Amino acid sequence: MSKKYKVVSGDTLSGLANRFYGDGSLFMVIAIPNDILNPDFIRVGQVLLIPGLSQKYRVTVGDTLSSVAEQFYGDCSMDALIAAANHLSVNDDLSFGQVLRIPDL
Repeated sequence: MSKKYKVVSGDTLSGLANRFYGDGSLFMVIAIPNDILNPDFIRVGQVLLIPGLSQKYRVTVGDTLSSVAEQFYGDCSMDALIAAANHLSVNDDLSFGQVLRIPDL
């Protein structure tokens, strides 16, 4: 489940990713749905959507990141969000049976 978070002094996206996900490298999972173009710049007082990462999806034959994004969000361009949550590139091929974390928006 997603939640809202108000940025305080000293916050960074990688620090927030570490706090909420236990992995600072997942900072793009926060940046993408908040339309943050420069992950090194967030403002004190800014309210961020922090997606949950509890939802999983098992890849079937023919799935791509775009098709999975279309299925879950109705928007194939959200493939970057799924890629970021799984340490993938949007160009990576998926394997049958692979389990993906799907950010909750």
